[in-house]
Amino acid sequence: MRSKTPLVAFLAASSSLVSATHLTDSLLNKVYNVMNEINSASWENGTKSIAILESKYPDLSVYSTSPFQPLDGLKSGQISEIIDIAQTTLNNRPKSNSTTSSSNSTLSGSSLLEDGAAGDPPSLGIAVLLANASTNNEEVNGIGYGDAATSQLNHLLYNVPRTSSGAISHREDQAQLWSDNVFMVPPFLAYYAVLHNNQTLLQEAYRQCSLYRDTLKQDSGLWAHILLGTGTHDSGLWATGNAWAATGMLRVWATIKASSYASDMSSQMDDLKNWVTEIFDASQGYITSDGLLHNYINDNSSFKDTSGSALMAATGIRLSTLNITDTYVPNSLKLLAAASSYINSTGYLTQVVNPYDFSKQGTISPEGQSFVVMAYAAYKEWDSLGRKGSTSGNDDPLGSSSSAFRVMSGDVPALLGGLLAALLGVWSMM
Repeated sequence: MRSKTPLVAFLAASSSLVSATHLTDSLLNKVYNVMNEINSASWENGTKSIAILESKYPDLSVYSTSPFQPLDGLKSGQISEIIDIAQTTLNNRPKSNSTTSSSNSTLSGSSLLEDGAAGDPPSLGIAVLLANASTNNEEVNGIGYGDAATSQLNHLLYNVPRTSSGAISHREDQAQLWSDNVFMVPPFLAYYAVLHNNQTLLQEAYRQCSLYRDTLKQDSGLWAHILLGTGTHDSGLWATGNAWAATGMLRVWATIKASSYASDMSSQMDDLKNWVTEIFDASQGYITSDGLLHNYINDNSSFKDTSGSALMAATGIRLSTLNITDTYVPNSLKLLAAASSYINSTGYLTQVVNPYDFSKQGTISPEGQSFVVMAYAAYKEWDSLGRKGSTSGNDDPLGSSSSAFRVMSGDVPALLGGLLAALLGVWSMM
């Protein structure tokens, strides 16, 4: 069940905003600390684990040149923050879930966490696999890390509903496709496949991206958010959903690239690259004059969202660091600069989409915090590689680090209004 935003978090997010386009390391550390403090849902913690890998343990990120080589001899103390996430996950894994190993029936697989979304718990799968590699399948809550990851894999492959085309549903109770899933599931399938030398599973990770694209991609090249099934639907071109999809496909591309199967799967890699840039090509014209994407990319009446904008920025910069293309660097820097200007002095990203009601603006976003961390990890690597795609030293909107702070007066009425509404809501429940 998705939790409500606590009032204390809203109060923290309502403090003075930073007027700066580039975060100092001190402020970025605050963003990181907030990220660690406010995550609760499975997909939030899964996204956090990827942000931690990219920022604190970049050699283990699939964006590194050889992410699987350091796993030999990896010790748990070297990746303590990832181990903490994996351990917490298994401690919260329902006891009723079967303890599946590779020798058990594949049909006995079960999810890492009890969740109505079949696609969200697998976002924690890479953290669990890394914990397994560094502890030799140490048991937590009655199951080893490796066995829990295998059980999660088998649950996806054999238990979760599928569409008639074979796309694995994002929901447990019906076949329904969400663009979010492409960040959560295919990268886990691909990572597991490489660790277990399973090219068939690696092909399946690619195929799931393809099947999701077949259903969700619209004529514009952008993706709808939620289609098929009953109940919740969202045919809108949600900014964060498109960023989820683009980033997930890029992570699968990078995983294949780092594997021994890269030469055999060059055509699949070309497809993934083209599908990512397809989303970027379709979105670039919608970036506003102040450097953000609307919550629904093509809907100017929807609010400008910093969360999805930050993830799109991270992915556009990664396209450069991975030597795919530098085309999107200028606009990605523009997006990151704009999102950075909405981070307040306590490290909260503001003007974000509500993670629990994607059509509305919220006060805080756990995933948005992770997106900023991911974007700055990408930016720092881009900077260290010679700032490819930058035509001069002056066209980077982030420029040099800035520590200028001021209250953004235009946001004060909205913040005060939100605070008053929150206080009245609390009072009414007393």
